Formats: sequence, C-alpha cells, structure tokens
Amino acid sequence: MLFAVFDHNDATGLPVARQLDERLELVAAYERLGYYAYQLAEHHGTPLGIATPHLMLAAASRLTSVIRLGTLISILPLVPPLRTVEEAATLDQLSHGRLVLGVGRGVSPVETGFHGVPGDEAQPRFDEAFEILRRGLSGDVVDFHGKYYDIDSAPVVTRPVQQPLIPWYATRTPDKARWCAQLGLPMMALVPSPQVRTLTDAYRAEWAALGRAAADLPPLGISRQIVVAETNEKARDIAARAFVPFADNLSYLWKKFNVPMPSGVASGTFESVPGGHRYAGDPAGARAWVAEHAATAGINYFSLEFAFGDMTLAEVLRSAELFATEVMPGFR
Repeated sequence: MLFAVFDHNDATGLPVARQLDERLELVAAYERLGYYAYQLAEHHGTPLGIATPHLMLAAASRLTSVIRLGTLISILPLVPPLRTVEEAATLDQLSHGRLVLGVGRGVSPVETGFHGVPGDEAQPRFDEAFEILRRGLSGDVVDFHGKYYDIDSAPVVTRPVQQPLIPWYATRTPDKARWCAQLGLPMMALVPSPQVRTLTDAYRAEWAALGRAAADLPPLGISRQIVVAETNEKARDIAARAFVPFADNLSYLWKKFNVPMPSGVASGTFESVPGGHRYAGDPAGARAWVAEHAATAGINYFSLEFAFGDMTLAEVLRSAELFATEVMPGFR
C-alpha cells in the first residue's frame, strides 16, 4: 500500500502568505515522514482553494527531493491545452521527474463558468484537451483538429523527464475505470469504499484481459480525511472543530449561486465510521480503519487529507507523524 497526502489548501483563517508558508513546511515534513506523494486540488473563486496548485508545486519542488508532487486534479477545460502541456513538462523538470499529474473536467459548473466554460461543455472539452495533453507529453509536435481546439503542427520544446508521463484520472463509473485500464492510467475512485470495489474490479478485469501482469498495476486509490491524535477524544474534538469552517469553504460557491451540491460531497458533521470518508481517533483505530478500506475497496493507494478547516500547523504535523510512525508500517 502506498500512502500519499491530498490537500484542498482551503482557507484556514490565517493570512494567505502565512498559510502558504505553512503548507510548504508541511510538504517538507510529509517527505521526511515517508509519504509517497503530495497532491493538490484545483478550485477557483472559492475559499476551498486559496492558491494556484501548479505554482504551489513549483515552490514545493525547491524544498523537496523525493516526495512526488502533483494534482488531484488539474481542470483541463479551463486553460488552453498546450499551456497545460508546457506547465506539466516544466513541473516535471523542476521536480526532476516527480510530477504526478491528475486531470479531470472539474466538479463545479460555477467554477468552470467563471472561465467561460458552460457546465455542459466541460466533458467534451476535457475529452479533446486530454487527447492533446497525451500527444504533447509524448511527442515533439501536436496536430489536433476538433470542435473546441484546432492546433496545427505546434512544436513541443520542453519535454517531461518521465517518458512516458502518464496522467492520473478520478472517476465514479466502471466504464471510466475500464477506460483508465486501457490507457494504463492510475485511477482514483470518487465513491464510498463499498462502491469502489466495483471500479477496482472493473479495472483489474480489463487490465488482465489486455494481457498485463497484476504486478504491474498502477495506483488504484481513494482519498479520505483523517485526524490522528494520542486519544480518540482529542482527535474527535479537533476534527469536529476544523470541519465546520471546511464545510463552509466547501459549500461556499454552491450556496452563493444556489446550485445543488453533488450527493456525498460532505455531510454537516465530521462522522468517523469504519468504512466512511473520514476518521478521527487514535493510531490503533486508524490501523483498523485503513484495513477496512483496503479490504472493502481493493485499493493499493491511500491518499489522506490531514489539513483542512482551521487545523493548526502543530495539529496537522502531529496527525501526520502518528500515522506515519504507527499506522503505515503495518501495511508495507
């Protein structure tokens, strides 16, 4: 099992510069603690994400040397596809081959609308942008002629260190899980763990049908929020307090523009249950929680959101330290 860190980088209430400094301090700590990757969400016009992910990753690349750095996800329809190709190649060069680039169409029609992309165009624009990205990351010239993008013999000057640099994809459906397997993409499942098994089983079946070895499977994972402390009571107190501003940040745009939120995005409280999206408790309970998810979902990759809402730097560091030292060793 690989363990990574996921981060919305939502507003904590601190001055922005201080929060960004603290986030970079955390990335360096995650590397020291042995986490596989640090992956940022991308959001716009909302306190759910207060900084541009690619710029944060560029800064983090200067402070680290081992931990992989990436996005979950970069929203492809929002920028010209060749710009994404160039930024991905630059980040992979800055990090000396450590970029893990998650891509998607974006979940919020409000956010895509800010950038001139109506909600019903997000998926077809993504489909074209994704094909351009694949060509740009693997070739010297991009030719593409579609409904939304028309590119004629554009040179690709800067190439990624990784050859190939394979994007990651997050999905909710078995059809997309099979599509990921066909392309060899690492996959993140955006559903509760009992439903994840349908996606990971579909991926593995397609992978095997293509004649590929199970030992060569890429990461198949989930992302969950977690707070670990010395006692259950302490962890639950921190989680309950921090989840209130996080939920406000999460729902900000949906409420402001009176758009229904997707089901399952977040409940009103931080509920810690054996197979749930969130855990707050001591390390022993965290071990059981991880084991339950692994057995139920059939995953080999677990991305953990340690920092959310108004959690302090000390609280996040202690949570990540306890997980790294008392939980992770049992799954290697």
